[in-house]
Parts: sequence; structure tokens; C-alpha cells
Amino acid sequence: MKISIFFVLLFSSLNSRSQIKPVYNWKGGELPLYEKPDTGSRVLLKIPNGARLQQNVSQAVLPAFNIILSYYGVMELPGKEELDRNGGTWYSMPGTWTKVKYQDKTGYVPQLFLSCLPDLQVAKNSKDDFEELTTGYLTRFFGTPVSRSKKELPKGSKDEINYQKTYRFKNGNYQVSAYQYFEKDGPGGETHTLFLKGLKKHEAILLLLKLTSYNDSIDIDFHDVKKRVMTNSLYDKFCWWYNKDLDKDTMKERNIDTEFFFYQEGGSASITLKETKDGVIITYSFGGC
Repeated sequence: MKISIFFVLLFSSLNSRSQIKPVYNWKGGELPLYEKPDTGSRVLLKIPNGARLQQNVSQAVLPAFNIILSYYGVMELPGKEELDRNGGTWYSMPGTWTKVKYQDKTGYVPQLFLSCLPDLQVAKNSKDDFEELTTGYLTRFFGTPVSRSKKELPKGSKDEINYQKTYRFKNGNYQVSAYQYFEKDGPGGETHTLFLKGLKKHEAILLLLKLTSYNDSIDIDFHDVKKRVMTNSLYDKFCWWYNKDLDKDTMKERNIDTEFFFYQEGGSASITLKETKDGVIITYSFGGC
């Protein structure tokens, strides 16, 4: 009888331990730990930016906590003329509250501010080389790439630049950087695709926001922009429209489930995402005249 009780207690202990996983605060600042899953409840303490905490991954269904992603989070919906021209608008990214423990306190935080990756700073890149910037950042998470390769792609002329470089990291993570320009320093663009194993869509977006805003090079004064929702977080630097016109056939053909984009005179940029059971594929493209 004592042996049976011992094994039941041992199994319960192991099972309980398996429901907890480490996560990190990626909010970009202090993250309040609430007594209940409600921003109106008592704040137990504030979790420092980048701090490691324990998340209970096996828990009852908790209330939703969505975050609005829009071009600089402006309060006004894009005007009809702008919508007709670009087909873009804002996106409500679905999320929930989650139960966590930090130090000796247990409470609730919005899950969309958490990632299983440590919150590391991006090393400055004086050359403004997104490939190099990204490879260096992923190396800090996953170690030195286990393989690197470069493949020349078909060209329309001798001056055209058209190739892709692939970096493969441990555990199946990878980066593919593709370049296509009509000539050196001429019009064209780049596409950078990352597969991040075990991550969710919001974690990939947070990582991309780190890479695209590390030097605060966005040419707009945030003080002059009214926000739709001020999260006081990294999400406030999101600067693309949501493509609301994607249909199922197009998503299947392009192997994506979400797309964001931005057009301006002389250039454009876009993000696509595909969340799978193994992880998330995120693609960042930009270019111009």
C-alpha cells in the first residue's frame, strides 16, 4: 500500500513538473504580474524586461487578451481611398492571459508578451545588412550554423543579381536570404525567410520587430501619432498594414496564413507568416527603385 502511494505521489510530482516551462518577458519594459487575469486587478509586482519566469502550460481556459497590430497603431481606420488603393487595415492578434510564477509570486500576464527565447539585444550593424544582422542574432540563440550555402539563380541579363544564401542551424531552424536586383545598386529587392522551430506567430513577430527596429531608424515622430492602442511595448513599433483580402486558395498556394505590407513612394515591404505544428515560417521582403 505504501509503495502504491509512493508511486502515485512520484507520478503526480513528475507530471506537475512537466506542466511548467521557462519563458521570458519580451514586452520591451516591465510586465505587471496581476493577481487575476484582468488589468483591473491588483498588481503583485512588475517583472523586469527580459526576466525569466515559469509558465503553467496546462491550465484552464483563460480570458482573451488580443493586441491590435496596425500601421503605427493610428487611432483612425485607414480612409476609404487608402483602403481601395492598398487593401490594408489593422489586425487583432488573438491571445489569452496565462498563469505564471516569478520569484515567489504566482499571477497572470498576457501570453502575447512572452517568448520561449531569451530576450537578447540585437548587435548593431553599421552596414545596415539585414542578412548579417539576422544571422548574427539567430547564432546567439541556436549556435553557429551547421551549414551555409549560396546558390546562383537564373538571370535575365549579365548585370542582374539573383542568388540566395541558406543558413541551417541545429534542431531544424533555418534562414534563407534571397536577392534580386537588375544591377548593382539598381532597383530590386530582398526576401529573408526564417523557420523558427517551436515558436508561435506572436513570438516570430516580436523577433522580427527586434531586428527591424533595433536602431530606431523609422522616419516618423511617434509623439505626433495618435495610437489605436498603446501597449507601451515592442508591438508599438509595428509599421505594416494587414492584408484583409487574402483568400484561402491564395494562402494555400503561397503557403501562408497571414500577410502584412506597406507601400510608400519608391519602395515597399511585406511580412508573411505560416504557423505549423512544428513552428512558424516568417518572411520579410523589402525593395524599391
